[in-house]
Amino acid sequence: MILNSRNNLFSFKFPRNFVPDEVAEKYSEYLNRMPGALMSSAIDYVNLSVQGISMPGLAFDPISQEDNPGTTRYYRGAIPIQNTVERQFTVTMQLMDGYINYWIMLATLLYYYAKQNKEPFTDNLVLRILDAEGSGLASIVFEDPIMNSISELELNFSSNIAEFSTFDINFFYNKFNLKIELD
Repeated sequence: MILNSRNNLFSFKFPRNFVPDEVAEKYSEYLNRMPGALMSSAIDYVNLSVQGISMPGLAFDPISQEDNPGTTRYYRGAIPIQNTVERQFTVTMQLMDGYINYWIMLATLLYYYAKQNKEPFTDNLVLRILDAEGSGLASIVFEDPIMNSISELELNFSSNIAEFSTFDINFFYNKFNLKIELD
């Protein structure tokens, strides 16, 4: 029997050093005093809140040529593939109690854009595609990524019910590497 794909068959985690030490230390006391103390490090808390990832599709613009009046033919373009792909993706994260993961990611974004930070990129980010049994089928490595933006935080007194809310973080990357793991 052939199964339909499920949208939750992926694994995406930020690397251990994605959240800078100075940001992680700022939030460690708060995370340690949370009820149950399930998460003691900022990166574990951030990775727990990852809900989805949105990658752009692939499209090539053909070259058109009119052979005869009214007849148009299309050809593949000569532009290198890396210049035709929109090299960005979005990570959707669940807003946690106190919006703490939002503040951690906001502080991380500000850290990466601070003048004293000399690193041009974050560590590579890896998206693993899984099958129905949880085995890896493919790894997509986003090489030399930069964190570009974080979506707005909407607060509202008229909504006082705890509900599932999300925010988005946008990244640009310089190289896309697909590794098939069918062995």
